[in-house]
Amino acid sequence: MKIRTMKYMVKEGFANTYRNLLMTLASVSTVIASLIIFGIFLMLIINFSYNINRLKAQMEIVVFLKPDATEFEASNVELKIKNDERVLTYTKITKEQAYAQLINIYLEDSDILDGLTPDFLSESFRIHLKNVEESAAFTEEISKLDGVEDVNYPYESLKKLSTVLNWINAGSMVVLTLLLIVSVSIIANTIKLTVYARRKEIEIMKYIGASDWFIRWPFIIEGIIIGFTGALIAFILTSYLYNSVESFVNSHAVEYGISDLIKIVSLGNVGGQIFVIYAIIGVVMGSIGSVISVRRHLNV
Repeated sequence: MKIRTMKYMVKEGFANTYRNLLMTLASVSTVIASLIIFGIFLMLIINFSYNINRLKAQMEIVVFLKPDATEFEASNVELKIKNDERVLTYTKITKEQAYAQLINIYLEDSDILDGLTPDFLSESFRIHLKNVEESAAFTEEISKLDGVEDVNYPYESLKKLSTVLNWINAGSMVVLTLLLIVSVSIIANTIKLTVYARRKEIEIMKYIGASDWFIRWPFIIEGIIIGFTGALIAFILTSYLYNSVESFVNSHAVEYGISDLIKIVSLGNVGGQIFVIYAIIGVVMGSIGSVISVRRHLNV
């Protein structure tokens, strides 16, 4: 394709957006609205995933030894934990440390601990894995070691968190699909008006031998312009809204002491990815809308 031809197509694509300005604005507005709603769902998924992964990382496996476990058995369990490649970090809690923790917990009700000595308690190991999905297999192996009385890990909580995330992902895909269908339909109608207004010019171009794609490309470029413009404006609006929510939630999470549970991801960490996603979706919506309109309403 010659450079002069490409310039003509791009020029015509921009000109088409001005010829039907009201419908162009309606299409851009639809793209903006669709992407903002999609962006809300996307941000929810990103932050749910981020916070769920943070909660997963905070989950620990607690291995309790038998109160009468021998020193050899305790050392063997610790050696197994220390040398396991799946283990990220672990902490050994001695009987004395466990007793001190109980005293701190029941500081105002110390009568509950009357008669209790460290000898009645068990040594334990608090373990964080590199991948919490391996918790079940790791727990099963550790529980079979001599001297181990019990192994606790929040399997049900982990399962529920993963289920919630899966439902959110599925729901977002359904919403996105519906929004894409509506947006493509409106963009196709916008291009259809341009095609109808220029039908005689198109007939003359066909008569003198213009190829189908020579006629199609200006309309496709028009759709791309509509989609990209909508994506750019949607990203600017989404960024402003997201920054406001991020500042509000994170500051209040710190104020109420729940920052370990809830934290909004900084826009700086995901902004580039969000813009690329917006741009791709916007351009794809515009292109598909144009192709549908030209194919159905041009006899080329």
